[in-house]
Amino acid sequence: MNNKWEKKRLVIITLGIFFMLLLTSLLFLYNAYFNYTLLMEKGEESKAFVYQVTMFISATTLLFSLLIVYLKRDYFFLEEKHDTIALENLLEEIKHSSDEEKSKQFKQMLKDENHTEIYRLISNMIIELQESQKATEEANKIKTLFLSNMSHEIRTPITGIVGFTDFLSSSKLDREQKEFVDIIRKSSKDLLTLVNNILDVSHLESGKMNINSTTFNIIEEFEKLISIYTFDVRDKELDFQVWIDPELNTVLLHSDIEKIKQVIMNLISNAIKFSNKGAKVELNISKKASSTKSCADIEFVVSDTGIGIDEEHKKMVFRLFNQADSSNTRAYQGIGLGLSIADQLVKLLGSKLHLESKVDEGTKVSFTLALKQEKNFNKKINSSSSIAIYAPEDTHEHKTYTHLLAYLLSNQKNSVHSFNTFVECKDAKLDSFDILYLYYDEINVEELKRIVALYSLEKNIVLVTKISNREKILDIAPIFTQVIYEPITLPKVEHSLSHKKIVTFVKEDDFALHVLIVEDNVINQKVIKHTLKGLGVTSDIADNGKIGVEMFQKKQYDMVFMDIQMPVMNGVVATKEIIAYEERYNLDHTPIVAVTTNALKGDRELYLKSGMDEYIAKPISAEKFVSVIKQFYADKKVLNQELSEASKDILLYKKVPTEAKVLSTLLTGHNYSVDLAKSREEFYYKMKNKNYKLFLLDKNSVNREDEILINEIINRKMPTLFLMGEKSILSASDVNEYTKIMYEKSNFMTIHEQIEKMMKL
Repeated sequence: MNNKWEKKRLVIITLGIFFMLLLTSLLFLYNAYFNYTLLMEKGEESKAFVYQVTMFISATTLLFSLLIVYLKRDYFFLEEKHDTIALENLLEEIKHSSDEEKSKQFKQMLKDENHTEIYRLISNMIIELQESQKATEEANKIKTLFLSNMSHEIRTPITGIVGFTDFLSSSKLDREQKEFVDIIRKSSKDLLTLVNNILDVSHLESGKMNINSTTFNIIEEFEKLISIYTFDVRDKELDFQVWIDPELNTVLLHSDIEKIKQVIMNLISNAIKFSNKGAKVELNISKKASSTKSCADIEFVVSDTGIGIDEEHKKMVFRLFNQADSSNTRAYQGIGLGLSIADQLVKLLGSKLHLESKVDEGTKVSFTLALKQEKNFNKKINSSSSIAIYAPEDTHEHKTYTHLLAYLLSNQKNSVHSFNTFVECKDAKLDSFDILYLYYDEINVEELKRIVALYSLEKNIVLVTKISNREKILDIAPIFTQVIYEPITLPKVEHSLSHKKIVTFVKEDDFALHVLIVEDNVINQKVIKHTLKGLGVTSDIADNGKIGVEMFQKKQYDMVFMDIQMPVMNGVVATKEIIAYEERYNLDHTPIVAVTTNALKGDRELYLKSGMDEYIAKPISAEKFVSVIKQFYADKKVLNQELSEASKDILLYKKVPTEAKVLSTLLTGHNYSVDLAKSREEFYYKMKNKNYKLFLLDKNSVNREDEILINEIINRKMPTLFLMGEKSILSASDVNEYTKIMYEKSNFMTIHEQIEKMMKL
């Protein structure tokens, strides 16, 4: 008690001295300022100088005193409060101690202020803590040994399950069985990944994890790894991008590549897991400047625009079995091993993980490894190529486009030219490039067909697109030299440059088209008709635009060749009439090509603006017609080959392609030969040129206004099964026009029985 009073008395005396000093300085300052002002008003500047010096000394003393009080504020005002807080914290910790007797004893000592006993008690508690730590370490060793043994035992049967489900999935299974097998395989692989992670934890904790250094090409190693995530990215509709510095292709690195890949796999898996639909996930591997030639600093970065992590949970995510959200209602599965294992493996490799993250903005995890390097003498550099790239303008800022450009330019022998518009690409000179890369984020089938038709005979054409577009391009994929799916990588680009594919397209006499020629000049009519006939194209002739519109409305054509200047109705007006007719009755658009002597600058743009699809300038030549026809019917040769085959039992067309394929497969399984039409036009064309026993189509695929198709079905008096949708309206004429009408939701056996009855008629 006396010590406390002595301390307080000293504080009070010290404060009193400082306050007296402050007050004296303030009085001197005020007095000097008052006298200085009076003397200056009287003009006695020499006397005022003394008071000016006094003011400066007083102000300096005042500020110095205030500074000392501020710097020593803890001593004067807060020390007791800090002592109190420290004691309260200590008491709080003791409160949760398992030894209640020692807790009471400690509190009593604090009351009695028995410092000797307090120190003795703290010493005993430290000894007990050390003994407890040893026991914990022993328990951890036993746990690690158990996990290691159990993980090995569990992996063996799981590996067998995964292997045999792979064999089973490649055998003949129906749709439901395949779905079950896929579920078993995915669940088994997920379980195997979990067990492998647990095994890694046990090895890391027991110190059995060693570095096995090998020599490797990092680009080739990661090319294999990236493909693992293709379908995960597709299912979540993520934008997955990969950039690996092309310079790394010229060197071989030394380290434990398997552990590096394991770290990256954990980071990418986490990025995908914690990213919602439409988010971006990026892997960036770059070579940094290094002070020595024998060593390379390689930076690895995995970033995403997912849910992010708040500041409170950033340290927690590196702990074993911890997630940022560990509640029972968390939205993301997992036991919290990924980042912890990655962190420990990176430390083992001689580096440290760096985590940057913001909630709702995303996460970036990076680390840098100093690796030994040597020149890669085995790497062959591709020969020079003249390359052109076309991508719609809205994709030029996309990472895929910039990466493709950078990879192509990494070979300094290459010359690369970019087309900014579709017209630039389409009108390019044939000798301006050897390989054409087309990058489409959103697939435009018509544009792609037209480009391929123009250049495929002499050039390699490579399509670059995202994996989610795979279904959309299944029908047109064969027309490209190669299709590259995102993420784009250097090996994919190099392979496309060296990969040569012979693409055979339509011969000039192989077109199977029926077209309308709208031309008022008799001589031009004969020239066009004869030229098209040489290409295997049949035609009808209209003498002016008005007749042309009327003929188009009565009969179906594959293309229309339209003159511009004609009596009664010119070509521009006739084109607008045809387009209006198509829109009114919801018909598929028929390509309309202007054929005219007008070849002035701006004419072509004027005709395209009016609704025409392409332009041919007179004089007429076969080459011009071939070029234009290929833009719209590059795959017509396939149709001709189909028509030359033997007739089949059923001609089938459904508006939804997947439904058509399923129904076709089921019918084929019951020994029916099925000809599957991909469009109404193809259905009509096959119906006219081949013999079938039955027509099968749905009401949704044919409009009531499509009189040409309906009239052809009626005239042929063929057995026709009409599948109605639930919301379709059945008219009286439908009953007369179709042999049998059923609901498309009817089960297959009912449809099959009906087909059998109709076949016997």
